[in-house]
Formats: sequence, structure tokens, C-alpha cells
Amino acid sequence: MSVLSPCAVSNYGNSLPSPRTSNQAGQSVNPRPLPTNVSRPQPALQSGQNKATPIHIPSNRDLPKPSGFNPNVVPSNRVPSNPPATQSRIPSNPSPTNYNATTKDALWETFDVPDANDLYDPRTSAEEAEKALRALCEDTMAQDAIPDDIDLEKDSIVEGFRAGIKLLPHQVVGRKWMREREEGKKTGGILADDMGLGKTIQTLTRIVEGRPRKENKKEGWAPPTLIICPLALVSQWHSEAEKMCVGLTVIQHHGPKRTTNPEVLKRAHMVVTTYQVVDKEYQSYQLSCKNEGGGGDSDDSDDDSDNEHFGRTLAKAKKTAKKNGTKGRGKQDVKDALFRVKWWRLVLDEAHNIKNRKTKMAIACCELQGKFRWCLTGTPLQNSVEDLYSLIKFLQIRPLNDWDKFNEQISKPVKAGRSVRAMKRLQIILKAIMLRRKKDTLLNGRPLLQLPDRNVNVVHCDFDEDERSFYDDIEQKVSKRLDSIERAGEMNKNYTQILVLLLRLRQACDHPALISQDYRKDTEALQPRAASTVDDEDDDDDLAGIFGKLGISKKCGVCQKDLNFDNISEEDGAHCLDCASVARKARRKSTRSGPSDLPPNSSKTRKILELLREIEERGEGEKTIIFSQFTSMLDLIEPFLDAEGFKYVRYDGSMSKDHRDASLTQIRKSNSTKVILISFKAGSTGLNLTACNNVILVDLWWNPALEDQAFDRAHRFGQERDVHIHKLVVENTVEERILELQAKKRELAAAALSGDKMKNSKLGLDDLMALFRHGGRDDEDDDE
Repeated sequence: MSVLSPCAVSNYGNSLPSPRTSNQAGQSVNPRPLPTNVSRPQPALQSGQNKATPIHIPSNRDLPKPSGFNPNVVPSNRVPSNPPATQSRIPSNPSPTNYNATTKDALWETFDVPDANDLYDPRTSAEEAEKALRALCEDTMAQDAIPDDIDLEKDSIVEGFRAGIKLLPHQVVGRKWMREREEGKKTGGILADDMGLGKTIQTLTRIVEGRPRKENKKEGWAPPTLIICPLALVSQWHSEAEKMCVGLTVIQHHGPKRTTNPEVLKRAHMVVTTYQVVDKEYQSYQLSCKNEGGGGDSDDSDDDSDNEHFGRTLAKAKKTAKKNGTKGRGKQDVKDALFRVKWWRLVLDEAHNIKNRKTKMAIACCELQGKFRWCLTGTPLQNSVEDLYSLIKFLQIRPLNDWDKFNEQISKPVKAGRSVRAMKRLQIILKAIMLRRKKDTLLNGRPLLQLPDRNVNVVHCDFDEDERSFYDDIEQKVSKRLDSIERAGEMNKNYTQILVLLLRLRQACDHPALISQDYRKDTEALQPRAASTVDDEDDDDDLAGIFGKLGISKKCGVCQKDLNFDNISEEDGAHCLDCASVARKARRKSTRSGPSDLPPNSSKTRKILELLREIEERGEGEKTIIFSQFTSMLDLIEPFLDAEGFKYVRYDGSMSKDHRDASLTQIRKSNSTKVILISFKAGSTGLNLTACNNVILVDLWWNPALEDQAFDRAHRFGQERDVHIHKLVVENTVEERILELQAKKRELAAAALSGDKMKNSKLGLDDLMALFRHGGRDDEDDDE
């Protein structure tokens, strides 16, 4: 009798016809199928038959198991061969194959999240859900007393800091918390202290006292901490490290001449780079890995001679690179050194810049290798709960670093108004990984920071007769165009054009000459927002890009009317016939004349000089920041400062990093330099300008939260004088209506958002229309 192989047995069994039986009429029928969980009864063996022996097919289950084996835990020396497709695989921190490992056996930090299925979860409005979420972020880890195990006198001194530098009480608490977040299975967290509370000095404390040991280096971890921050803060990190720390080697890694050799970076204690550099180097790293692994498209060339030539070239490049100590990446090195290092610690400063999980920058930051990972941000939540996801993903907080799980357990319930369970889950995690304190948080009954007074004054500027006539002409033409758009029912369609009309009214309040210039020079002022944080990289919806798509160049520079052969002015070809006279007056206002060689002044330039004279007469060596959204307005202010003998520096986005750094150094250290001119986009966040105690806001921002950020450049830790803030406003203009809108927005922020920053920097259409007319309606739902 022939014997079938196991495979043959299997195939044979599948090929047999279905067994059939006969009914009483002798007809052949199929038997009733048995349930799948019931085995078919076997016929009894007849006398003399031998019982069949089951065939056993060997598998990996037959291999001996080591003692203490747990199938739910991934061995530390093995990366799962088939990780779930929804999880990102980071080389230094492989994702687990499942999330059901016990707390005791897991290789990563776990959280005891109670079963929230039985919680009463009533439906709430989206506004109520967001208010609860923001309140949760505000309350996280706020301590009202110093722990008993902290000795303030002893623990305020950091070994490795220069003599005389001591931590404040709340920074001592932060020092202990950060140290504990790097112990055991914990690998970092979110330091979300308010602006000015010293996130930098607390991080430097962790760097100098949390260095790797020999066993860590043997595991492949490089000694440096990598700091990723906006370009404006690179030099600030470097200078703070030099000022506070002894013997700390710092490398600024940016610019076209940055090193391509990872070994150079490994020799530093701290490397400071920008978000844009990380983005670019990740793209280079991906391409380099593809080339090294032979991952190029095989369809590009089938020519064997080409492949042979490429192989010889690659071999030669590797030989040259080995000789130069660059590990085989060719003579012309690829700029991807950041991704060739296993960093001891990664720190994202202004970490809210990766809040959009889909951006290349956010993806690149998450792909960096690091043993410990930190996020520094004063605004962990800006727009929605999804902002938190990018931070959690970067920190690799399982299981919520998986988008599908975060979306299912957190994001969707919050958006649907079923936020109780989601908040409970978030609360457990945020309580562990985030430390959040505000300036007015009480510690032992006292505020964390006791800053000098901040005095905000609304300063009224008076138009002269010509300025009033000019502004009224502009307002009349803008209103006429706005009525035309409204009658056509195209308000939403022409949102960007309406913003330009508003911009022209605001420019007319500053100086008539601004109307004669191409408004695209000041497009950043259309939608006021915080300083750009990714060097010259704008969002996909950047208004400048929208202008290009809309063909703005074919519209009147004042009223935005479409230009054609019938209505275009022949004087400059940039305005319609109706606006030609206004444009002509504006050009005259920009012409320098007379012995002083100055352009005509305006109500704003006159008031700026008056305030500067008053500050100078106090004789206390005070310095002043002059903010404007319009770089063209800063251009107009400069000749008046020169004529009055005020020595000044400038800081705006058109300047190189070296020139910007030189301006900051000069305003801080030069006794004769009294003024710094700053454009809002370039310098409203991140900068430390406590050398100045006077701030002049030349033009208003509808969103008061953005103004507060500008005030904080001077009113922050390290300021020793009272800070005087002057907001210039022209009466009976659009600026008065902006003040009214600011007051409403502040009330809304305090009532609905737990006192946190405005939830959205976009100006809603209803608010926008209210700025054109007195008594306009302000709709709280404008963001929808």
C-alpha cells in the first residue's frame, strides 16, 4: 500500500467528493452540514482493523522555550519582522507587535488607564469639549507646594554651571521632574511651562547632569543632545549654554557649510539645528539609503554597461569616502549627518511647530533616533486635540503614538462631543508626561515669577488735514468695492481680496506712502500670525501662494477691481482710473525733499519721535522695541530716526541669520544703540529682549494673543525695569474698530478657552466685515 505525503493527504482530503446518503425513497441526498465547532463522528473500527496514527507536521512551536518566555514581549535584541502597518518604525525604538504586554514585562513605559466604558459620557458641544481639553492641559502637573524631598538651597546649585547661577524654586522642581522622566522605562516628556519661566535653563540642567555612561556608549548612543529650534533661536541657545555652563562644547548645525560628517557632531556635548535643516537632511537621508540599498527604479535603465559603470563609480566613491573618514558616502558628501547619529537626547524647542502630523517637517523629526525625547512648548494645544498627537508620536508614547488608535480613542470622541472617556485617557497620560506651569501659578503661596509692572497705553495719533482727506478717499473707494462684492454675493469667494482692502485701510493709518507700494511686499500682514519658525518655509495655504493662483497682478492695487484696457490708468498701469488720483497722492508722500531729505511725515512717525524723545529725556538709558507688521513702514521710519540722531538696529525676515544675530547683540550690549526695529513675522516670538523696557506697536493686530507674544519679548524673566507698552491708534479709523474686536476676543478667550491663547489665528468673515463699518456684528462662530 502506498503512503501519501502530508501535503498529498491534505490535497487528497480536499479532493474527495462530499459523502452522500439515501432517503427512504432511495434518492441520494447530502447530509445536513454540522456546525463548524462540532466534529464529525468517526465510524467504529471493525474487528481486525488497525487504528490510524495522526500525522504530525513539525513547526516552530516544537522548538524548546527559554525559561521566563513571554510571547507578548518583543526581545530587546530583535526587531519584529512584520510590525503593524499603522505603526512607524524608529530604528532605535522598534514598535511592539502588540500592546497587551503586562506592565511588569513591557519594554516601554505603560500607563494604568482605568476602564472608562462605564463612565457617563453625555454629548456636549464642540466648544464645551475644547474648553474641557484646554482646562486639562492647564491643570496638568501644576504643584502648589515644593515636595519635601527637595532642598531649595542645595538643589538650586547645578554642578557644571558657572558660579553664581542658581535655579528658581519652580526650576528646581522642574529639574527633579525631568531627571525622573529619564529613569527606568521613562524616556522624556513635555515641558510646557509658560513663556519666560526658564525652559532653556531647565533643559541645560538636564544636559549637564544627565550625560551618558560608558555602557550607554557601548550600546551605540552618541554623547550629544540635539536641540531643534526655529532659526532665530539657534544663536540664543548657543549663547545661553556658553553663559551658564562650564566646558560645554556646542555646534551650530545649519547653513550650506554645515558638516556632512556625523563623527564631527558626535564630538560635541550639544548640537543646535533648525526644523528646516532636519526636514532637508531627512529627504537626503531617504535618497541616500535608497541608493546605498540599490533601491533605485530598475526600469530606469536596462543597459548592463550603465550598471557596470555605476558599480565602478560607487566602489570608487566608497574607497575615497573611507579614506576621508566619511563611512562610504562618496566624495561629494550627502547632507544627512543628523540621521547618521544615535542621539543621547532629542529636544524640540517651540515643539508646537510639528503640530501638523502630515508635514514633512513633523515626519522628519519623528524619524530621528534618540534614547530620550523632549518637547518644549508654552502652547502645547493651539487649535485642536490633534495638536497633541504629533507631540505624543514624537515622544513614542504607546499606544497613542499610533494615529488609528489616537483617532479612535481621542480625536473622534472629542469632535463628536463624547469627550468624557477621551479626557480620562488623556488625563492619565498627560499627568505623567507633561509639566505645565504658568507665570501666575502659585508655589508655596507665591507666584512663580514676580515680574516688574507692565503698563499698556493706547496712544491716540491725530491726522493732519491732508492725511484725513487721504484716508477718507481710500475708505470711500474700499467701501464702494466692498458693496459691489457684497451685492454680487461673492463674499466668501473674494475673501483674500477683502483682506487686501483691509490691509490698504490699515496702511493708510500708518503712512500714505505705503499705498503707492506693491502690497505683496507686506502680504504677511494680511493674516497676522506668529513668527515664522521654519526658515523661509510657509504653509501650503500661504496667502502669497494664493495671490499667484488668483492672478493678483491684474487687479487694481487699491480697490482690487479687475483691470482691463477700458479702466486701467496709464500713469503706472497698476491702478484703475478711479484710484489713479489716490495713487498719485501716495507717490508724492513717498518723495524725499527739502534740506533734510526726508519724506513727508505722518501721524504715526510724529508720535514715534515724540515718544522716543520722552524716553530719552528720562535719562535712564532705556531702550525701545518698535514693532510693525509692514516692513515697508519700517523702511519709512528709518530716515526719521537718522534725522533725530537715534542709533538703531533692524531685525526682519529679509536679513541673513548673521545680520540678525549682530542686531540682537548690538541692542543688548551697546549703550549707544537705543532702538530696534522688528517686523512681526520675524521677531514676535522666541526672542529675549529684556534689554528693552519700552515697546511701540505701530499698527494693531486684531488677535490680542499675538500682541501679548510681542509684549513678552521685553516683559519676561530677566527684566528689571517696568515695561511701558504704547499702542498707536488713529481715531475714527479702522484701528478703533480693531480695538473693539480685540476687547471682544479677550472676553471670549477668558470665558471659553480657560484663559489660554486664541484657538485660531484666522480672521472670520463676520469679524472681517465688522472692521469696515461701525456697529458691525461680531459672530462668535466666525471660525466655522
